[in-house]
Amino acid sequence: MATPEPKLTLADSAPAPARMGRADQTLAKKRRLLQIAREEFIRQGYRALTMDAIAQAAGVSKRTLYLWHEDKAALFRACLAAGVERFPLPQLNDPAEPEADLRAFGVALLLEFTRPSTVGMARLLLREAHEFAEFGSLIRQSQDDYLVAPLAAHLARAGIAKDSPAAAAKILLSMLLMPVHNYLLIDAELPGEVEIEAHVQMVVGTFLGGARGRQRPT
Repeated sequence: MATPEPKLTLADSAPAPARMGRADQTLAKKRRLLQIAREEFIRQGYRALTMDAIAQAAGVSKRTLYLWHEDKAALFRACLAAGVERFPLPQLNDPAEPEADLRAFGVALLLEFTRPSTVGMARLLLREAHEFAEFGSLIRQSQDDYLVAPLAAHLARAGIAKDSPAAAAKILLSMLLMPVHNYLLIDAELPGEVEIEAHVQMVVGTFLGGARGRQRPT
């Protein structure tokens, strides 16, 4: 049985306070535009959605929309950037005990990747990637810049996989995100918070056991 599509909301958007300055009001409007544009891309698809429809949904003029984003491709890239900037960063609290830090990162990562808007954008990219070659490079660049590089730096600081931290980071990310991949590819159910905790605990323990085993002197 196919998993129902996650329900999208505008819960994160809020009206700008009346006393906000003009620059703050403009920034708030730009953020709200990106939130609405993300939802419209997810709902209608990249090819079908027009700039006219986005302007109407966001309540801005076409002139303003094109002033902020030169075309639909630029707007879509901005929507992606707004999403990946939400990805958590691993925190190194105790280099001698990295498991707790990696577990906290893994839980935060899965909670973000199971958000309706994040899942919706991932489904959109998978669905339309064959038509738009630039999607592939956008996905790879976002993954490298916002996931692999920060995690690789964290692993290196913690003394894990010192010879190949980027390769180790990719392996760990693949293991952590397996429930999301299963949802996108085979319609498996997305995990809840309890399942996320259990999955992350198992993945991090397995990963650290393998990494420590490879680093033992022969």
